[in-house]
Amino acid sequence: MTTAKTQTMPKLRSSWPGGQLRAQLHLLTGFIAGFVCAFMLLLYIYDVHNGINCWPTSSSSSSRSYAFASTLRIAQQTSRDSAPSARVLCMVLTCPDYVERYAQHVHATWGQRCSKLVFVSSQHYEPLGVVQVVESNGGGYEDLWNKTREGFRHVWLEYGEQYDWFLKADDDTYVIMENLRHMLSAYDPNMPVYFGYQMRRYNVSYMSGGASYVLSREALRRFMTQAYDSGKICPEPKKMGIEDFYMGICLQNVGVHLIDSARALSEEDKPKFFPLDLESYLHNFNASIPDWLREMSVSQIATGNDCCSNYSIAFHYTKPERMYLYEFMLYHLRVFSRKYEERLPARILFAEILEMFPIENNAEIRDLTQMPEKPDYF
Repeated sequence: MTTAKTQTMPKLRSSWPGGQLRAQLHLLTGFIAGFVCAFMLLLYIYDVHNGINCWPTSSSSSSRSYAFASTLRIAQQTSRDSAPSARVLCMVLTCPDYVERYAQHVHATWGQRCSKLVFVSSQHYEPLGVVQVVESNGGGYEDLWNKTREGFRHVWLEYGEQYDWFLKADDDTYVIMENLRHMLSAYDPNMPVYFGYQMRRYNVSYMSGGASYVLSREALRRFMTQAYDSGKICPEPKKMGIEDFYMGICLQNVGVHLIDSARALSEEDKPKFFPLDLESYLHNFNASIPDWLREMSVSQIATGNDCCSNYSIAFHYTKPERMYLYEFMLYHLRVFSRKYEERLPARILFAEILEMFPIENNAEIRDLTQMPEKPDYF
């Protein structure tokens, strides 16, 4: 027994240094692992707090994922700082023959950026949510005033208190919604105002219907509660009604202020809504602009590169293929190293509107029933 013990003791003593080394290595490994885990946990908590998922789906994409997460965080912060939150309902006029030819392309492009997109027509069309607002035989150009009038009635009854601004557009108009919200951010929707491309006809100002126009919530409320049922201050439904001209009469008679888009923001004085397609303005010669538009436009029409605001909003006579071209150029194409310094416009008070955009003195349209010689357009 004694001999066996003396033989095993040296083995125990000789193995002790190796065991001590392994124990130290285990301790060091555990310390390092704990430090790494704690560091990664702190990173995770920081990124969750800032709304970022920094965990890559694979090790090979870790650097790209982290770069994307950082870019996304910057973009989200920029969006919060600069993007107005105006709720804009878009009412687009169409007809059965143009639902598939035009309306579906509005739905597939700029209409997606509306807070709410509503198509109004003379027939229902469920795939696009088209609402019938006039009789089935009343959807042609000659019924444009009736369709607009009843379209706004539908919108007011269904959505009047849910949105701030109400855009009226045709199904061949392209609208850059971000620029619209940028302009509207300077105004309070509780003020009686409406915007567009200002024209003048028969000594009455109004906004071009083809270029589209925008009513504040208060403007639409006044139209529906004061003008809609009064043939004295607002033309009644009729064939061949001049839709945009009639709307100008109705709104002015209930105290709504017309604001030409060229004067809507103090930073510039160029139009933002256009009754023609963009190409007509980019041609640097007068022949591209028809005489009727020059005669009825309130502001001077420019052509060439200086024709239009850098924050242009709407273009009329836009074919479907051009809508997709605009989509690509605006939302997918990038110009390397191009950067913009942007800021929101200053808020405009109602007192400033009263001074800058007073209601016109249109005495001849105050009582449409008492006009001595009722023109044909009424």
